[in-house]
Amino acid sequence: MEEYITKSLREEIFSKLKNLRSNPEYYDGRRNLVIQDLRAIGDVYSFWIENPKLRESLLLENNQSKTVQKIARQGIQNVSNGWYYLNKIGKYGNFVGEFNQNILKKLNKLILGDNVPFNEFRNRDVTLNCPDYLPPGYEKVPTKVKEAISRIKEIHNNYGPLESAVTAHLELAAIQPFDDGNKRTARLIQDRILYDYLIPPATISAGEGTFYLGLLCKTLPHYKAKNVEGQREFYDYCASKVNNGLDEILGDLVIEPAKLH
Repeated sequence: MEEYITKSLREEIFSKLKNLRSNPEYYDGRRNLVIQDLRAIGDVYSFWIENPKLRESLLLENNQSKTVQKIARQGIQNVSNGWYYLNKIGKYGNFVGEFNQNILKKLNKLILGDNVPFNEFRNRDVTLNCPDYLPPGYEKVPTKVKEAISRIKEIHNNYGPLESAVTAHLELAAIQPFDDGNKRTARLIQDRILYDYLIPPATISAGEGTFYLGLLCKTLPHYKAKNVEGQREFYDYCASKVNNGLDEILGDLVIEPAKLH
């Protein structure tokens, strides 16, 4: 099988996990990283809607600064609401098996809060502002989502939770199944899969928002062509964020990384 994540990076992550899971303080560290990540997802969202150059595409160009900031704060709270909903679904490795379209729709509705009256897939065509990729037409979205969920489960069974988590992130971001909140929805699904296997979240800070979107745009044509090698940089990027989280916990526990080998 082709490797989605560079072998050495994957081995480093699971070597650290194997050793850290025997330390009871690891679970507190992981929980703290989840809290940080929920804030980070909200902060990335805030970065986009508070950026004057991006407001037009988000239909916020005529709103006053206080209004935009209020929307950003509510968006951060909505991300937390979505996470707590996901955290009630599936225990001890069952989430991927239970994941379905209804869970996806409910999550997106919570993320958008009162901004939408229902939680259905988009009924219009959209773009990601990527020069070499267009999301599928709206009429294909239900089929594409069904295929994506099957793909996530296939990757999960063949490779494991780290690969299936990033696959969920990439597949859902590529499809853009909803009018709004797609990347937030995709990242929460990713982190819920990781959480199910006691793996820290793949935290992307607001300061990396531009790089993240650029990498996503770079990867999507390879995703469409089913070119695993072309997707590896995105998989490695997300996996490196997990690895960074493990290093942060290691630092808090004052455990020398060299002792993990």
